[in-house]
Amino acid sequence: MQRNSADYRREKHSTLSPHRAAMHAIHLIRPAPPLREYVRYYARREVRLYDAVVTHPAPARAAPLLEFNFGDPLRVLNLEPFREFVSPRAVLVGMKTHCRVHLQIHGTLESFVILFQPTGLHCLFSIPMYELTDQNFEAQSALGPMVSRLEQRLGECSTFEQRARVANDFFLRRALKVRSFDGIQAAAARILLGGGDSRISALADTAGLSIRQFERSFLQQVGMRPKLFARIARFEAALHSKARSAQKSWTDVAYEFGYHDQMHMVHDFEAFTGGTPTSVLKQFEILFREQIDAMRLRRLPEKSTSDSRLIL
Repeated sequence: MQRNSADYRREKHSTLSPHRAAMHAIHLIRPAPPLREYVRYYARREVRLYDAVVTHPAPARAAPLLEFNFGDPLRVLNLEPFREFVSPRAVLVGMKTHCRVHLQIHGTLESFVILFQPTGLHCLFSIPMYELTDQNFEAQSALGPMVSRLEQRLGECSTFEQRARVANDFFLRRALKVRSFDGIQAAAARILLGGGDSRISALADTAGLSIRQFERSFLQQVGMRPKLFARIARFEAALHSKARSAQKSWTDVAYEFGYHDQMHMVHDFEAFTGGTPTSVLKQFEILFREQIDAMRLRRLPEKSTSDSRLIL
């Protein structure tokens, strides 16, 4: 008998626990400086779970990504409509506007992830980004056979640092074909780094576009309208800010990022993650334990993490 979304929500085990996630680690490397207008960072996910299974909800995210999996297959639970499938070894994932997918991780997983800047994928591959929003695609079908060659080269590497160098080489050559940036790239970067605190009309003026032209171009290059992008960027920044400081209250976070009140923030978290701020933070304290511990102990300066946002 086939399961549906309601059956899954009733029967699913807890999303993550410290015991089950003891062998789960994520590491980050910044790309080469000339690529930082296109790529936010490279990530390595390593999982050793043996008999355990971890379910990882994928929340809204203000960036597309390209992921290569070199370990056991990753199962995907799509909630709307409900279906289960095995993720491709190389998958292109668009911007996400809500949590519609849960990832089931088991066994041994080793993946290499390229998280792009908001307009980076469009600039490098001329893809209409609205076609990718809330969608996942087998990477070669979306980007062409060049991805298979990149996957082969990455698979031949033995370390994360070697894979980052291979990716740098690939994207540096790709960047030679990119036309000059327009105002949308700068506007999206300003929204992201400002934690969503930007006036859309002012950004349109700076880009030399009418509001309508600006929104149309933003949808083409980023994948969603600027107001929704700003809401997701604010949610990411709020989560990041609270993760940096265990002493900071959620009320402080709501005030810091311009929410009307704490319930306004809670509603946004529910819309983008399906959970409460506290439950989402617990998940990311496990997923990004190393980074969060370093931030809380002031081993990482604010500037080094301000654009990384703890979202994968």
